[in-house]
Amino acid sequence: MRIAIISDIHGNLVALKAALSDIKRRNANRIICLGDVAATGPQPIEVIEHLRNIRCQCVMGNTDEPLSRDLPDEFGAGIPEGEIKKLEALDLWTRKKLTKLHRHYLSTFKPMLEVHLGPDQGLLCYHGSPTSNTDGILSTMPDEKLARRLEGHKASVFAGGHTHTQMFKRFLSSLVINPGSVGLPFQIESSGRMRNPPMAEYAIVSSFDGALSVELVSVPYPLSELRMAVRNSDMPDPDWWLSDWY
Repeated sequence: MRIAIISDIHGNLVALKAALSDIKRRNANRIICLGDVAATGPQPIEVIEHLRNIRCQCVMGNTDEPLSRDLPDEFGAGIPEGEIKKLEALDLWTRKKLTKLHRHYLSTFKPMLEVHLGPDQGLLCYHGSPTSNTDGILSTMPDEKLARRLEGHKASVFAGGHTHTQMFKRFLSSLVINPGSVGLPFQIESSGRMRNPPMAEYAIVSSFDGALSVELVSVPYPLSELRMAVRNSDMPDPDWWLSDWY
């Protein structure tokens, strides 16, 4: 069994198609999305409809939840006030794009998905952590804190997104992974500035004859295609949105 795990598409259909093309090439049997599919990107409707058309199972991300209820998202936590206003405008634009059918689709996302991999092997998928879709798990997290985040749950592989950063971490007899972000990967420069490379990140979890393997994948795609998608959309402040891409 080969399961492709994608996450944090954030309305970037260009990146999603790049990831799905690579996933097909690698012969994955199944695709699971860890949420945050539409918000803050140029192609929210296109991403939602593409996921629905391929019948991709999704868990509820922290940005999917307010969109499904047609509620404004909340921004803060160190974001400059000027950028918050731009994000709020983008959020409003996205909510106006969504129809009742799109919101219903988002509302079907589950908090978690459990997958049987084989005898005594299981995969647990969530967005931030099993306890909350806003609680990210980092590679530097102490085991004591990680144990609290995973408390009450058992799995051979725990898979979550939210941090937009790929991760592979051993914890007791389990693996804890993050596939990274398909549509909005983070890369921090030496100056501390956050940038977004045109790379669609995902993971493949394989289980054969009791042996587990995890592969973290990063697929490059032309930044020119993303720029064109942004220019062809009517999203607010396209130049600002593109300014962090390189």
